[in-house]
Amino acid sequence: MAITRLAARDRMALHAFALSCVIGCLAAHAANAAVSADEAYLDALQGTWLMEGMLGGAPVRYLADGQRVLQGGFIRLRMIDVESPPRYEADVYIGFDPNANDYVAHWLDRFGAAGARVVGRGERRGQVLVLSFPYAEGVFRDTLTWLPLSGSWTLLLEAQRADGTWSTFASYTLTRGAQH
Repeated sequence: MAITRLAARDRMALHAFALSCVIGCLAAHAANAAVSADEAYLDALQGTWLMEGMLGGAPVRYLADGQRVLQGGFIRLRMIDVESPPRYEADVYIGFDPNANDYVAHWLDRFGAAGARVVGRGERRGQVLVLSFPYAEGVFRDTLTWLPLSGSWTLLLEAQRADGTWSTFASYTLTRGAQH
């Protein structure tokens, strides 16, 4: 009789454990399904990219890799020039702040700490995210555009002139894959 009761208790414990596992899986699925449109927009930057474009009128090519980092709080877009040795490297961290309903960006590159003092802030309208970086020398504007039909991105970097007009600093297209 004691063995039968023990077996019944074990069965109840096993059922309770299985039920808690199912509830945990459903809660995790619900949390993933509840990803905001702003986070989903950033998630589209994940993966390996070939980044080609113009910088100061000269053609450039980078390999880029987008990943969720810091427990998912940011997308890090790591870029490195395909030249050997690379002439440029950068990590751009972009996150969405739901409390302020805006995006925050940190652009860290081979030029060091001076440029890293400035934090970019921006808003998204549809598939276009515009980030402004208020540098002491003038404002820089980064415009990221997601093109879901082609699965690609464009990135336009502009500098504001003293008269308030904008000039193109660099422009890139990011396409899937890392061929070089």
